[in-house]
Amino acid sequence: MKKRLSGFFRFLTVITWIVFAGLSYIKSEPEVWIPTYLTVSLLYSTEWYSFFHDQGRRILIAGLGKSVGIGYFVWGFYNFLDNPKPDLYSETFKNSIGLALSAIWLFLLPVFQGKNRA
Repeated sequence: MKKRLSGFFRFLTVITWIVFAGLSYIKSEPEVWIPTYLTVSLLYSTEWYSFFHDQGRRILIAGLGKSVGIGYFVWGFYNFLDNPKPDLYSETFKNSIGLALSAIWLFLLPVFQGKNRA
């Protein structure tokens, strides 16, 4: 049951962040935001490939996810300082929220990685 729930959450995350990337196409800088959101999808989808079932590679992906998550958090905070008003119509505020959500999801990545199957 836990394995199915983890797989469903991973699938939902990948689809959600692909939709975020698609919605970023209409933003002012899609060449920045599309790869930013697709990175989260890519890191979550590594669990579906047997190449990444090795414990060392899982640790590498988890560490990479945490590193990118820290970068996204710092980038979002810096972005928010540019316009610190919590206004949902502000592009800067929306970008900061997107980066914060991406950072949180990347910190949760190791929780939803499966056990060593190799």
